[in-house]
Amino acid sequence: MSDAAKVRLFAGIDLPAGTRTAIEDTTAPLRTTIPGFRWVPAENLHLTLTFFGWLPPEEVDPIRAELATSVASAAPFAARLGAAGRFPERGKARVLWVGFAAGADALADLADRVRAGLADRLREDRPFRPHITVARATRPVRLTADALALAPLDTDVAVEAVTLFRSHPGSPHPRYEPIAHLGMEGGSAAG
Repeated sequence: MSDAAKVRLFAGIDLPAGTRTAIEDTTAPLRTTIPGFRWVPAENLHLTLTFFGWLPPEEVDPIRAELATSVASAAPFAARLGAAGRFPERGKARVLWVGFAAGADALADLADRVRAGLADRLREDRPFRPHITVARATRPVRLTADALALAPLDTDVAVEAVTLFRSHPGSPHPRYEPIAHLGMEGGSAAG
């Protein structure tokens, strides 16, 4: 089956419009002082929990059902946005992001819950580092030590649901379509 006949899926945290605007406003100075990056449009800002990759369309409903089961018993929580950072941490930067000053452990626990519930469907095995990607380099960029010296966002994000997204690749940016918002109804976010 060709990729044209498949869908590209990931699970993440959809951000409210006000949070996306706060991220965009706070990182706006970087857009003029750091060349060589493609900035993520505000409507695309999200936190990825796990990536499923290209899958046959008939796998969407089973993934949605397994994801709903995986997150239903997790308790909603708040995470607080913090400072900007980069990947990799040394050498030339490829990705700029906004991290979390609080709630990172709960986000990691939620990502672990999602990954454990759908382990047989995962296409990546990278460690989870909670962040919101704000820009990607067209080619790796050398940054000065103070290039990302912004005031921390200090904005709370209510984490009450996990969203299953379909990614529609395109230029200059992909489009992310929310397929399902799967509520976190109680229990412990850790397990």
